[in-house]
Amino acid sequence: MKLANFLFTFLLQVCFLWNCPVDLFFVLDTSESVALRVKPFGELVAQVKTFTNQFIDKLTDRYYRCDRNLVWNAGALHYSDEVVLIKGLDRMPAGRDDLKSRVSAVDYIGKGTYTDCAIKRGIEELLIRGSHQKENKYLIVVTDGHPLEGYKEPCGGLEDAANEAKHLGIKVFSIAISPDHLEPRLSVIATDNNYRRNFTATSLVQSPVDTESTIETIIDMIVSIPLLFPAIAPGPLGPPGDPGYEVSK
Repeated sequence: MKLANFLFTFLLQVCFLWNCPVDLFFVLDTSESVALRVKPFGELVAQVKTFTNQFIDKLTDRYYRCDRNLVWNAGALHYSDEVVLIKGLDRMPAGRDDLKSRVSAVDYIGKGTYTDCAIKRGIEELLIRGSHQKENKYLIVVTDGHPLEGYKEPCGGLEDAANEAKHLGIKVFSIAISPDHLEPRLSVIATDNNYRRNFTATSLVQSPVDTESTIETIIDMIVSIPLLFPAIAPGPLGPPGDPGYEVSK
């Protein structure tokens, strides 16, 4: 039995050695300022869900470098004055249809906006599953940035949440829900200016935006960044089924 367990662990490590996992977690704002911004009410939330599912469709295994495959793990939550987990990190493309189905089924909460709590929950989800390399982990925060002032943030505030991600080496992309987003707060969320740019998830007839280019640019940025490769080393791999250690199919 001990020999069988050793061989299983060794083979799992060898297979994983040729994969470079990237963990991506979506943090979606479905608060009142988003849901009731334009008529028909809920239209911007519907666009955010469409944007997220289009993004998920792009998460396909690809040749990376040094004969390795870049593989994706993805999950999502949505929030208002509460945080609701849509799905924890799961291996793409195997878990794609289920994740997309759950995103499509989201109904907006339409109350206050606790973005700080949502970001910290996203950080937690990235840390408890997926790759052991924190530098290969990303948050995709889709929000309008409201409110600016006069509203209690119960989880330490937006800047504290953003600093926690930076301290842990997690990169945060900040994606606007337009119109009337608050750029200063979106800039606080982003790791730096490169992770903010003019990324947008919504588009209105009177002010059309190419949201597809946002998706393509973000994926290109991730793929072009030198990722940390896992190495065979002694020690536990984590629980069976951990998506960071699944063999590419």
